[in-house]
Amino acid sequence: MKNTLLIVLTTFSLHVCAANQTVKYKSLLKAAKTAIKNHSGEENAEMNLLAALSREDITDGQRAEIYYMAEELEQSINAKENEKMYLKQKYDTLKFFSTVLQMHKHLIACDSVEVKSGKKFSYRGRARDIMNKYRKTLLNGGKFMLKKGLYADAFNYFDIYLREPYMPMFEYNQTLKADTTRSKVFYWATITGYNANNPTMALSYIDSAIVCSADTLRPSLCEYKVRCYEALKDTSNYIETLEHSVQDYSAHNYFYLHLIDYYAEAKKYDEGIALSDTLLKKVGEREIYYLGKSQMQLRKCDYEDCIETCNYAIALDSTLVDAYYNKGLSYLNMAIIFAETACSDIRNPKCKRDRIKLQGLYNYARQPIEQVRKLKPDDVKRWAPILYKIYLYLNLGDEFAEIEQLLKNA
Repeated sequence: MKNTLLIVLTTFSLHVCAANQTVKYKSLLKAAKTAIKNHSGEENAEMNLLAALSREDITDGQRAEIYYMAEELEQSINAKENEKMYLKQKYDTLKFFSTVLQMHKHLIACDSVEVKSGKKFSYRGRARDIMNKYRKTLLNGGKFMLKKGLYADAFNYFDIYLREPYMPMFEYNQTLKADTTRSKVFYWATITGYNANNPTMALSYIDSAIVCSADTLRPSLCEYKVRCYEALKDTSNYIETLEHSVQDYSAHNYFYLHLIDYYAEAKKYDEGIALSDTLLKKVGEREIYYLGKSQMQLRKCDYEDCIETCNYAIALDSTLVDAYYNKGLSYLNMAIIFAETACSDIRNPKCKRDRIKLQGLYNYARQPIEQVRKLKPDDVKRWAPILYKIYLYLNLGDEFAEIEQLLKNA
């Protein structure tokens, strides 16, 4: 029994030693070449090769060779899928394009290792030829991923396609840099990054996309740029992009609305008013600019100016709820402020004049707020509290009772 146990333990120890034994580099390389020759086992051979990259006994020259052989293994896999395609057999389109992407990545890594080593380039020429050969397929792979909605994957294809012409191995190749297709790829790369919910990806090529795209696409691309900076909480670039875009694409309301909202939140009311005035002069009378301006004036407590601005807006569009609201609220605030200093001594003739003026202000507030109610009857929480104050002061019993009941039920 003891002898049997000893034999078992000894056998186990031998297996452990074999498992922990480092496979020689030459053996890994031989296994890779055999896989390519036999058109079988490429994935496993590549995995073992790449795993050796972190070993301390591997030299830079060997690392470059590992990357190059990994590319050759991927090329072998690609050739098998390509053959199936040619023979009209069932093939894996995803694998076909993925191998091309990996080929480019391995060759880029191979060249980087050789650049770092400072020694003679053993693979650059071959790598360059392979990358040129499969460059169109690389682009088609990105388009395929985009069509499939695999946005993050698509970006990786477009990213390498766009970066390659400026890599050291293509330093003297002006043809790639003059590639007219790049203008479209800038746009595709931006769209894929944006749809992948990756602002950093989207911003990588967005400026180039804006320059290269048609005029009809530029406002939308600038909007994506704003949204990306907002997602990254990059306030400085967010505001700068809004300020440039609102001038360049004034007809695209997105920029004005978001910039005016920022000015309101930051209490930069004068900037908001100045922006509105600039656009009113540049673009012409548009209700959206009057509404934005009136909002700034209301917050700044310039009530008389706000009322005048609202009247301009209403003249352009008599259904503008916000214009009526800002106008009514301005009159109400003027009434409340005036009431604080109005004469309350009934023996003083001024008391009667102040009371008439105050009643007039409340009546002026009543009409636009009732118009808000008419236009937006379901928005009770917005207009009811204001009408409550107005009807209370004007001593309108029936109207007041109705509003009071509405607020109780709201």
